[in-house]
Amino acid sequence: MRKNRRIPKKMSVVAANSMRFGAIIVFFFVMVILNLLSSSSCTMLLKEKGVKERELAKLEEARTQEATRWEELKTPEKIEVALLRHGLSMKLPRPDQCVRMRADGTPYPNQLSLKRARQTEFGAPQPASYRPKQRAASPISSVKVAGARRRRVN
Repeated sequence: MRKNRRIPKKMSVVAANSMRFGAIIVFFFVMVILNLLSSSSCTMLLKEKGVKERELAKLEEARTQEATRWEELKTPEKIEVALLRHGLSMKLPRPDQCVRMRADGTPYPNQLSLKRARQTEFGAPQPASYRPKQRAASPISSVKVAGARRRRVN
């Protein structure tokens, strides 16, 4: 048997218009809610960004201060004071003893110290002014310990 099918009735004009109006109202309400949510999340992100920028500025200032302090520690006078404080009898190298290196580990070409080093490798004589001096005492006995006092022996 065949089922009776209902024939849908057409809506009245007032009901159709009120449905459209209700849909528009709900759409605007949803848009306002989404706008408020996105606005609050953006303000929260801006606050976090401000905090991170302040932390970055503090770290940058601390890095600058440490770099300045380190540069002050690397002066020849400070190095000599530190060597004396630790009881080391060392001197800074002469300019002909320094070899400037590149980042890849190879020396820069045409350096006077390299030429002299290569000459000594191949047996060429060095000038007398560049020969190391012979020390009379051993380096261990000539080192004074910082803060040590001499005793009187009777």
